[in-house]
Amino acid sequence: MDQYVVFKSHDQFFALPVLLVKRIVETDQFISLPDVPDFVLGVFEHQQHMIPIIDLRRKLFGEFTPTTDATKVILCEWQDQHLGLFIENIVGINYLEETNYEAELSQADLKRGYIGKFLKFKDQVVISLKLDYLFDNNQSQALTDSVAELEKSKEGAGDTPTETD
Repeated sequence: MDQYVVFKSHDQFFALPVLLVKRIVETDQFISLPDVPDFVLGVFEHQQHMIPIIDLRRKLFGEFTPTTDATKVILCEWQDQHLGLFIENIVGINYLEETNYEAELSQADLKRGYIGKFLKFKDQVVISLKLDYLFDNNQSQALTDSVAELEKSKEGAGDTPTETD
């Protein structure tokens, strides 16, 4: 059994391995990015990095996550950089037991790349996310490019001379 951060989105339990999670923050204040998919809420500045924030509910279920006192951002590792997942509620950090449900979904051609495995949490089935497969190649590249552009413009803005008397 491995340890996971368990959370909810769209009344579904999801999990990420603890080793991928860097921090959980409470915020809904993001810097907007132009010309990105609607599931990208913007970026969050954390420890001198611009981290793209994804509304997981919007990405997977087509509905925006309502902002409440329980909504959080899970900052995690994704393709050698950081990514934030805007989610409805953190359930906890737990050791979860694996199931054999993936084989049945694969046979029915229903398994998606972002589904790592199915886990058991009490009497609930939990989907372990594989972040590397959450986006198609075009979405990954667009996200990476947008953040790189913003970081470049941020660096450039810091270098601008100021007028002195």
